[in-house]
Amino acid sequence: MPLSHLNAWRAVDAVLSEGSVARAAGELGVTQAAVSAQIRRLEERLGRTLFRRTPGGLEPVEDLAGMAHALRSGFVSIASVQDALCSGQVERRVALTVTQTFAESWLPHHLPDLFAQVGAVDLRIDTSWEVVDLASSDVHFAIRFMAPPGPGYGAVDLLPSGVVPVCTPDFARRYELSPGQTDLGAVPIAHIDVPTSDAAWLDWQGWSRATGIDISSASGGPQFALQGSGARIARAGIGLVLGGLSDVVHSVESGALIMPFGAESVVPAQYWHRLLWYEKRPLGPFQRKFRDWISARAADDRDRMRVLFGV
Repeated sequence: MPLSHLNAWRAVDAVLSEGSVARAAGELGVTQAAVSAQIRRLEERLGRTLFRRTPGGLEPVEDLAGMAHALRSGFVSIASVQDALCSGQVERRVALTVTQTFAESWLPHHLPDLFAQVGAVDLRIDTSWEVVDLASSDVHFAIRFMAPPGPGYGAVDLLPSGVVPVCTPDFARRYELSPGQTDLGAVPIAHIDVPTSDAAWLDWQGWSRATGIDISSASGGPQFALQGSGARIARAGIGLVLGGLSDVVHSVESGALIMPFGAESVVPAQYWHRLLWYEKRPLGPFQRKFRDWISARAADDRDRMRVLFGV
């Protein structure tokens, strides 16, 4: 069975167990949109409907409802096999599922310190957008951009969110960008696709309305359908990028990128980057060390973000 199928069945199992997409998303530590997308793709692969779409939410078709217990038993059996095989071993592995942007920008900046502080940890990072059920998988932690999780999950608030235009110093000089501008003129702007359900997360149009800086005359520049790091595009000097705060904080602090319109151009969002784990699953010493380490590094960066961005 392809792994994508197995992850999709986890989403089905969560909706059956929790009774709604919203509670299933909280159980899995992902967004409601991710759960719905997984189920929809599974239905397309199977060529049949698993849930009826009603005003009250998803309702399982009769034959699926009759197999709910068997599906749950299957995941429990997988977990028990894994526990039996790994019993008695020294557990140095830390498995982490994380968004691509966080894995490309924030984590690499801190990884040398992780190995210096924690030692020879077997770190495994998954950057896919597939639903990961922390209750039944072998993944210890998830880092997600989300609202507070539902019951049953431990969580550490890592970093606040928001957006700010960034570019290289050379790009700012070339297009004469500076605080106090009221429009962007012919500045090429890069559009980064950020999949999120946070209503307070802004694209260029939303940022323009929030700050009063007109972007209607901008040249449009290159447009990128990226789910990765906007800071990487900005450092290439291709265009002015509306960067996520956690994505660009280290580049701004080092001077590799600048905020040409100043800290006044920062617009905070609502969600936080949060570290999640399933409370009923005991964490070993290396997992606890990782949790404490990432909490400390995030606290340091929150101080940096307050100074640089005022958030």
